[in-house]
Amino acid sequence: MNPPAELQCTLSGTVAELPAFFERLDGWAQEHGVPGPLASSFGLMLDELLTNVATHGYAGQGGPVWLQVVFDAPATLHAVLRDEAPPFDPTALVAADVEASLEDRHVGGLGVHFVKKLAERFVYRRDGAVNEVSISCSGAAP
Repeated sequence: MNPPAELQCTLSGTVAELPAFFERLDGWAQEHGVPGPLASSFGLMLDELLTNVATHGYAGQGGPVWLQVVFDAPATLHAVLRDEAPPFDPTALVAADVEASLEDRHVGGLGVHFVKKLAERFVYRRDGAVNEVSISCSGAAP
């Protein structure tokens, strides 16, 4: 059994850096044999979380983001995302009403709803001045 593969990154908390990060993540996933569908859905979850930190947490001004992604073969990915933006617990958001008409829906919240649906584990904690979000997903996820 191979030890888990790990990717650690320090990001500047901007949307502009995300394409390069996801290119790096895709290469890492291929190198370590992460199943394609798992890598794709996990990448979408990370995209939502990182975009939210950049646009809402740091209001487009950037700030430190630390990310650790771990692949437990054959089909489980874990990530821990840490930032110094103001406190925000995405797990506490009221579930988006996806059945409501467009006129009756609240703006926002669909991305976090999406992450909640895909992740097998979605945990938030505040550690001093740091937001920490942990997610996990396996190839067996819906």
